[in-house]
Amino acid sequence: MSLGILNKILLILFFMSCLTITRHGYYFIQALLTSTEEQPIKYRVSNIALILLGVSISYVLTVLFNGITL
Repeated sequence: MSLGILNKILLILFFMSCLTITRHGYYFIQALLTSTEEQPIKYRVSNIALILLGVSISYVLTVLFNGITL
């Protein structure tokens, strides 16, 4: 019973990690495309968001290689 609930929580974390990576990817591409040589636009990320992005990327890579298992 508790193992099933834990697996569902891990699946939700995986989905949220994918959304975080997609969000940052979208904002990065948006800043890249709207930027011109005369007026460059930097993609700024706060420290907390950068840590969350790193954890999300590492979790998604771990799930891709090992799967969602305990």
